[in-house]
Amino acid sequence: MPKINESELKKEIKSGDFKNAYLLYGEESYLKEYYASELKNKIVDKTFEAFNFHYFDGKDTELDDILKDAQMLPMMSEYNFVMVKDYPIEKSANDIKLLEEYLKDAPDTTVFVFWFDAIEPDVKSAKFKKVIKAFEKAGDCVELQKRSENDVAKLLVSGAKKRGAVLSNDTAKYLISISGNDMKILLNELDKLSYYAKGGEITKEIIDNMATKCLQARIYDLSKYVVAGKSGMAYDVLNVLFEMKEEPIIILSAISGVYVDMYRVKCAKSAGFGFDDVAKYYNYRGREFALRNATRDCANLSLEQLRTSLDEISKTDVKLKSTAVDKKLLLEELIIKLILTARGVKYA
Repeated sequence: MPKINESELKKEIKSGDFKNAYLLYGEESYLKEYYASELKNKIVDKTFEAFNFHYFDGKDTELDDILKDAQMLPMMSEYNFVMVKDYPIEKSANDIKLLEEYLKDAPDTTVFVFWFDAIEPDVKSAKFKKVIKAFEKAGDCVELQKRSENDVAKLLVSGAKKRGAVLSNDTAKYLISISGNDMKILLNELDKLSYYAKGGEITKEIIDNMATKCLQARIYDLSKYVVAGKSGMAYDVLNVLFEMKEEPIIILSAISGVYVDMYRVKCAKSAGFGFDDVAKYYNYRGREFALRNATRDCANLSLEQLRTSLDEISKTDVKLKSTAVDKKLLLEELIIKLILTARGVKYA
């Protein structure tokens, strides 16, 4: 059977036309967990759950033991349900062979769900392609990718309504830019904001006061202050990041990502391409806000200034990894160099 998409999986669950095996993988953790749970809730009779539901954390289990339970007959129910989370299947050629043999002749009375959360399989590797092929023979493979910003915004607007609050589409996109595009985090933030709004509208002011800013949002603030030459505010953001115990190399990586975004936007504009072209070519699905921020921040920077900035970021990266110099000092030095570059000031 070929791979199916999220809509087709949703239809299967709704109709009750289940396959004997499901492989759920992809970038969006929330959706993988959500659909694994939906399959369980739809298939497993709570009365006989102790007999017919078998859950395995892949980090602590041998595949042999999992497959033994997958061969069991259901008790007083239509299906025996086996859920496996984060099994490192790519690490063992023998495990892949065992899985292939099981799926070649999977029992009609078992629904076998294999999904990944903390582990990100290499979907392009020959080993994982074998896993996909094996699951396609017995059931469905579903790659659950990040939803677009528009889709996530619609979900938040609808979610706010269910929670008794009002959230506009534009404000939903603003929340994404503040808290990031992880759906699990966004829905937790929505719970908090809806409660605070007390049945009223969730405004940008409420989001600014109540929502938890993700690392990326703080780095956007930092870059905004850097290109505006506001050194005091830029250092304030940097100090907050250190107080939050963020690793210097992670902070630098986020700064680098923001400058790469600006460089891509600038190069595209100079070549006659637009926002949508950059988003599609570099796969900014679900992170379109990053390009909006980049467009804003690079407006007064030249390509040469951006290249110089990226060169300084690269040099700082080498120093962070290879010297004993105080890491906070290195990042503070980088910030002042980025500010000087944005101002067009030459330095030694």
